[in-house]
Amino acid sequence: MTFKKFSSSVLLILTAILLASCGLPAIKVTKNPYNPVRSIAVLPLYNATNDVDGPKVIRELVDGRLRNYHYNVKPLKEVDETLRDKFGITLGSQLELTTPEKLGEELGVDAVLYGYLLNFETLTTIVYNVKKVRAAFRLVDVKTGKTVWTGAKGVRAAVSMGGRNKGGAAVEALGESLDKDAGGDIFKTIPGLADIPGVNDWKKTQSRYQKSAADAAILSLGEQLVTTAFRVYLRMESDEMLNIIMSSFPAGPL
Repeated sequence: MTFKKFSSSVLLILTAILLASCGLPAIKVTKNPYNPVRSIAVLPLYNATNDVDGPKVIRELVDGRLRNYHYNVKPLKEVDETLRDKFGITLGSQLELTTPEKLGEELGVDAVLYGYLLNFETLTTIVYNVKKVRAAFRLVDVKTGKTVWTGAKGVRAAVSMGGRNKGGAAVEALGESLDKDAGGDIFKTIPGLADIPGVNDWKKTQSRYQKSAADAAILSLGEQLVTTAFRVYLRMESDEMLNIIMSSFPAGPL
């Protein structure tokens, strides 16, 4: 792959991501006047990945989407300040130190949204380069402590070597095997995650194909570096995942 071709490919990818992220249409949701939940706080996500920025990215995307669902959504800054000052909590993994009821009392909301980031990564191998984003959520009524909604999904976008007809089936089989094995017993130790169905469900997006393993690896690395610099790393996959998860989120009454 020549430098000119590499630059053009990465530029096209970045342009597509920026256009997609800026041009997402506002979701039209019809309010539900019978929903007793009027206010929501989006809690810090439990991070089961090695990416330190991923939980913040997904949380902010969810917070932005919730504002189309007819709720009073507590500002993230106020949520974080209350968690830190009242509970000494700064990470999603620390939320088990308290209860939804106590969180609701201090945050002044009717429900809290717990989130779990399970994958936020780009995996590069000789024949299989893949971008993976997976998350799960549960909405808890702070008055009863009961979960009133759950959602989970993974999105996988692959870049394969050798073209559609050269080893494509083997590559796809490898990808599906990796998806099934991802997490394993580790996820069973995460409080609250076992109650969320669909954690192991994946959507496979349309794959791209490169003529050689070197081209696939170089393009994958270049895309990762550039999108990280522009703060849109895995943005298309994250948006696709949240489109699916949030499609069943209950509408608020406001």
